[in-house]
Amino acid sequence: MTAMSSGPLPGPPAVDDRGYPELLAEALARIPVHNPEWTNRNESDPGVTLLQLWAFMAESIMYRSALIPERNRQAFLRLIGYQRAPAQAASGLVAFEHRSGPLTSRVLEPGIEVAAGSVPFRTDTGLEVLPVTGKAFLKRLAVISDEERADVEREYGALFASFAEPGTDFAFYETSAVDWAMAGHEPVDLTTTVDGALWLALLARPGDPVDAAREALAHRILTLGVVPELAADGRVLPPSGARSRTGSGIEVSLPNVAVPLPDEAAGRIATYVPVPSRAATDVLSTAGVVQLELPGPDALATWALDPTEDGVGAFPPALEGAEAERLVTWLRVRPAPRASTGSPGPDDDGPAAQATARLRWLGVNAALVRQRAHVAAETLGRGSGQGDQVVELTQVPVLTDSLVLSVAGHPWQRVDDLASAAPEAPLVQGSSPVLADPVERVDVYTVDRQSGEVRFGDGIHGRRPPAGAVISATYDHGGGRAGLVAAGAINKGPRVPAGVTVSNPVPTWGGAEAESVADAELQVSGFVRNRDRGVTTGDYADIVRRTPGIDLGRVEILPLYDPELGDVASPGVVTVLVVPRYDAQRPETPVPDRQFLDAVCAHLDPRRLVTTRVHVHGPDYVPVWLSVGMTPVPGQDVAVVQQALRTGLRTFLSPLAGGRAATGWPLGTDLERLEAWTVAARMEGVAKVTGVLLCGSDGADVDRVALTGLRLPRLVAVSVRSGPPQPLAELLGAAPPLDSPVLPIPYVPAEC
Repeated sequence: MTAMSSGPLPGPPAVDDRGYPELLAEALARIPVHNPEWTNRNESDPGVTLLQLWAFMAESIMYRSALIPERNRQAFLRLIGYQRAPAQAASGLVAFEHRSGPLTSRVLEPGIEVAAGSVPFRTDTGLEVLPVTGKAFLKRLAVISDEERADVEREYGALFASFAEPGTDFAFYETSAVDWAMAGHEPVDLTTTVDGALWLALLARPGDPVDAAREALAHRILTLGVVPELAADGRVLPPSGARSRTGSGIEVSLPNVAVPLPDEAAGRIATYVPVPSRAATDVLSTAGVVQLELPGPDALATWALDPTEDGVGAFPPALEGAEAERLVTWLRVRPAPRASTGSPGPDDDGPAAQATARLRWLGVNAALVRQRAHVAAETLGRGSGQGDQVVELTQVPVLTDSLVLSVAGHPWQRVDDLASAAPEAPLVQGSSPVLADPVERVDVYTVDRQSGEVRFGDGIHGRRPPAGAVISATYDHGGGRAGLVAAGAINKGPRVPAGVTVSNPVPTWGGAEAESVADAELQVSGFVRNRDRGVTTGDYADIVRRTPGIDLGRVEILPLYDPELGDVASPGVVTVLVVPRYDAQRPETPVPDRQFLDAVCAHLDPRRLVTTRVHVHGPDYVPVWLSVGMTPVPGQDVAVVQQALRTGLRTFLSPLAGGRAATGWPLGTDLERLEAWTVAARMEGVAKVTGVLLCGSDGADVDRVALTGLRLPRLVAVSVRSGPPQPLAELLGAAPPLDSPVLPIPYVPAEC
């Protein structure tokens, strides 16, 4: 007996790859052989017309014949219960700007259509578009040379001595406006500011009186959009039923102008009042919106300060020119203390633990959008009265959470499995009606998101649509890479009010094509082995590899390992290490972003054991530096050999192609000086290695860099020289330390 192949199923055979032109040309070429008397073979000849018709019909028949193997492959996947991943709709965030028109708010309901060219998007959230703009500012430590510092401290010490207690050090800062639109700008890290805050100036429109703008904003809802930096350390899936953290993740406050400032300079301390807010998600973990309930017009103000007081201590930054004249008030945005529901536990950092904040964008009048188009009241057919009736939606992939299906005008409910549905009539045993499950009958159906197939029950499991009943559906559809658009591409909308503009400040994310039959067949062996349930390490690896919408480069499963506890065996804990295949910012050491980790968690969560605590992490890269001295083979091009050696060492330490197996640097394997020496000595063109210097983050020359847990090497710099190796001090360089801020003081650099 021939052994069965374990590879993917073969593709559809090419029955005949000829098309209409080839079939017609072949038929015309046979005329002189079979009918030499036929000499008039131009386009208007009736016989040629018949041959054209035959070629057209033959092409259609061959096309349909070629689809038969493809349908058989799809039927096989359905037979084993494998569900192909449907296309994923891209998500994004847009900001509206009330540029002109009356000084009033414009309320936009959810579902407003906006577009990037011909690609439609719809808002997931509604908002009030307020006639105000927001501009972000930061207080960053000023860079002052050693020669200037003594003069600056003497001059500023005399000027601001009344604001500080004796012996207080000054932290000199410069106010910098955040240009979110600048291409390739670095994320705003609030931990690098002197006060850990981002300052958002609410500015009236040019020409609008500030007092009138305050009246227009009073008691309104200001929608704040936040896009965090996507780099992340990891995610945790606690055992089923465990508590989860709540809150928006940020703390927004207004100047407390109701409390008068003392006359003494030392007592003029800024205080703030929190703004009541609501948010559906933690906006420091994923992009989202925060709804702020603004107070009355008297509280929407700021302090009237002397020029020497602006920006000192906790006061907002100083504005100049037209922006100062348009200032309505300041919003101070800081990371909120972490809080959780339920009793404290090992994953609870306590109420006082502060979150970090790295932001890609923050602005006002924002809403979340998804790439989707709307279909209203599509007629799918009429009920047949037969069991297992199937109708199809014309537009796919279907966004199932938007589907509203009705039969004869009455809405039916969507379920995942008809086998658990109640019968349409009591089951009769003898003379007494008996229900196997005393559950009230509900009219239900199932839908295949990718194919758009809607299936009804057979009477025993779920109700059958009555004969002649009209079946209709209203739904949204969308998905694929077409929804991945650049910043600023979403710039129009048919229902956006006049005087209001729309734009997406950051690129959209999350769009992915549907899983092809060929890709699905590669997963058949793993699916049959674990039936989409994570029990063994192999099961977890197979499930993570099938995560839709990500480009996975590497996955490692570490059972009984908790990253927070280290090498201590932790029963009931599984750690999943994932490395993306590509990373535009860090191509040599890819890091999964938050969307990547969220996609893995969403796919893994329903497939794990409910008692298992799962950590999903990216690698913890350890910086290393290598300096190699060598002697090239005589006659070799020295520059080419050195470049090849640098490339070889980077490849050897790669998380995706490193190690001796070329599958990525193995977890738990230390980097040794002698191993790097061996790799260098085996490179073509190297006659002798004269020395290798290796160091980690401490900068000391060592024989070994420890790489435990989730740690992988990140080669920061590598030097290859002829002769002795370059000293590590030259390779590392030096960075000056930053002073610890105590009292922030605005610093104005001298100008020539």
